[in-house]
Amino acid sequence: MRRPRLFWRLYATYLVVIVLCTAAVGFYAVRSARSFYVLHTERELQARAQLVREQVAAQIGTQTPEELEALVRRLGAASDTRITLISGGEPGLPVGAVLADSDSAPGDMENHRDRPEFKAALDGRVGVSIRRSPTLGVDMMYVAVPITEDGRVASVVRAAIPLTTVNHALNDLYWRIGLSALLVAALAALIGWYVSRRISRQMREIKVGAERLAGGDFAYKLFVPRTEEFAAVAESLNHMAEELDDQIGTLTRERNEREAVLSSMVEGVLAVDTEERIIAVNAAAAGLIDVEPAAAEGRTIQEVLRNPDLQRVVAQTLSGHELVEADIVVRVGSQDRYLQANGTLLRANDDDESPVGAVVVLNDVTRLKRLEAVRRDFVANVSHELKTPVTSIKGFAETLEDGALDDPVMAHRFVRIIAGQADRLNSIIGDLLALSTLEQRENEQRLTLEEADVCDVVHVAVDVCEPKAQAKSIAIDVSCASRVLAAVNPPLLEQAVVNLVDNAVKYSPEGSAVEVALVAAADEIVISVSDHGPGISREHLPRLFERFYRVDRARSRDLGGTGLGLAIVKHIAKAHGGRVSVDSRVGEGSTFRIHLPRA
Repeated sequence: MRRPRLFWRLYATYLVVIVLCTAAVGFYAVRSARSFYVLHTERELQARAQLVREQVAAQIGTQTPEELEALVRRLGAASDTRITLISGGEPGLPVGAVLADSDSAPGDMENHRDRPEFKAALDGRVGVSIRRSPTLGVDMMYVAVPITEDGRVASVVRAAIPLTTVNHALNDLYWRIGLSALLVAALAALIGWYVSRRISRQMREIKVGAERLAGGDFAYKLFVPRTEEFAAVAESLNHMAEELDDQIGTLTRERNEREAVLSSMVEGVLAVDTEERIIAVNAAAAGLIDVEPAAAEGRTIQEVLRNPDLQRVVAQTLSGHELVEADIVVRVGSQDRYLQANGTLLRANDDDESPVGAVVVLNDVTRLKRLEAVRRDFVANVSHELKTPVTSIKGFAETLEDGALDDPVMAHRFVRIIAGQADRLNSIIGDLLALSTLEQRENEQRLTLEEADVCDVVHVAVDVCEPKAQAKSIAIDVSCASRVLAAVNPPLLEQAVVNLVDNAVKYSPEGSAVEVALVAAADEIVISVSDHGPGISREHLPRLFERFYRVDRARSRDLGGTGLGLAIVKHIAKAHGGRVSVDSRVGEGSTFRIHLPRA
C-alpha cells in the first residue's frame, strides 16, 4: 500500500483545520441567524394574534358566523397573516371546531383539537408550533392565544404565516458563508502549500540520505539543514552510520561463521533461551522435527512442537547443570522418527555463570532402530522356522533309534517324514541364500539385465506352476496381448512370477481360477496375479513382504511355504529398480503386483 507523503499530510491537515474552523463558524452563524429570525417572527406573530384577539373577543357573542368570518378575513388581509378562530368548547360546538378562517372555509377544515399550539392555548398559555400546513402545503409558524370567558378558555385565536421569507433569507446567508469559506480556504491553501513544501523538502533530503544508509552505503554523509530539529536528526544519522558500519561488519562475520558451521552439521542443533523460546535452529534440526526455521525462531518450544519428550529434555537442561541425554520419538506425518537428544546449557562466555539458554543436539537414529527391530525379528523368525524341521527330524530319529526300525512300515513312514523335513530345511536355507544374493546385488548394483519379452517370461512361469494348478483343478488365465520388451533379468523375474503364481494356487480353493495379467503403461510394466482365495485382512498387508511373516502360520506350514517367497519377490523387484504392491479383501481374494520401470 502506497504511503502518503509528509507534504500532503501537512497540507491536508492545514486545509482540514481551516475547513473545520470555517464550517464551525458558519454552522454557528447559521444556527444563530435562524434562531434570531424564528424568534423575531414568533414575537411579531404573537403580537398580531393578540391584536386580533382584542378585536374578535368583543364580537364573538354579538355577530353571526358569517359576519365573524368576514371580520377574520378582513383582519387577515390587513395584517398579511392567516387568522383562524377555533372553538374552545362553546355551547353546541365541539372542542377544536374551526369557527372562522381567513384563507379557507370553516366547513372544509378538519378539527384542530390535536394541534399542539391549540392544546397549549387551551391550558391558558401561548402555543407556538412550526410544521407543514396540510391545507396550504407549505411550512408555517403557528401562534395560538386563548380567549377567556368567566375564567375558562372559550375559544382560541391562531395566527400563522409561511416561513418562506425566513427560508429565503437563510439560503442567502448560506451562500454568503460558503463563498467566504471558499475564499479563506483558498488563501490558507496557498500559505499551507508554501510552508508544507519547505518542511517536506528538508525531510525528503534526510529520507534520501537515510535510504542510502539503510542500503548499506555508510560512507554517505547527510546534508545538515539550518533548522535545529532537522539538523539534529541529520547529525544523529551520520553518527549512527559510522557506528553501524563497524558493528554490522563484526556481526556479519560472526553470523556467517556460525551459519556455516550449523548448516554443515549433519546433527540437528536447537537453541532456546531461558524462557524456552527458540533462538536458532539449523536445517538438519528443522528437517528432523518438521518445522520451518524462519517461522520457529522467536516462538516457544511448546508452540512449535507439541512433543512432551523434547519439551522435557529442554526443561531438564535449563533447570540443571549436567548434560542431559534422552531418546525421544517425534511424529512426522504418519511415521515415527526416533531421535537421540543431548542437551547442555548455553552461556554467553566461559566466565559467565548464569546461562542464557540451552542447546539440544539431535541425532536421527530411526534407521538404526528399524534395523535393530528387523534384526531381532529376523533372528527370532529364523530360529523359529529352523527349529520346527530340526525338532521333527530329531524326534523321529530318536523314535527310530528307540525301536521303530524293527517295524518296516513305521520306519518307512518316519524316514519319509525326516526326508520331507530335511527338504523343508533345505528350502529355507536355499531361500535365505537367494535373499542374501539379491541383497548383495542390490547394494553393489551388479544385476545383469538384458532386453527380453516379459510376456515370454510370464508364460514360462505359468507353465512351471501348471501341474500344481491342474492337481487342484485350478485354471490359470494369462492376459498378455502383445510383446512387451524391457531390460530385465529373465531367470530372476521368472522366479518372482513363479512365487506369486505358486502362492495363488496354494491359497485358491479347488475348481477356482487364477488370473495373471501384464499391462504395459507409458512409464512402467505391471505384472499382476489375482486369486479367489480367503483374502488377507487390512492390518497384515503392510508386512506381507517381510521375511518369515505369515498371516496364518499353521496353514502356511501345512501348505509347504518357507515364509520367504514374498520377500524374494520384493527384492527381485527392487533389484530391477521396481516395487511391489498388494490389494486384498477378506473372503474375496488377493491381487499381488510387480511394478517394473519401463526404461
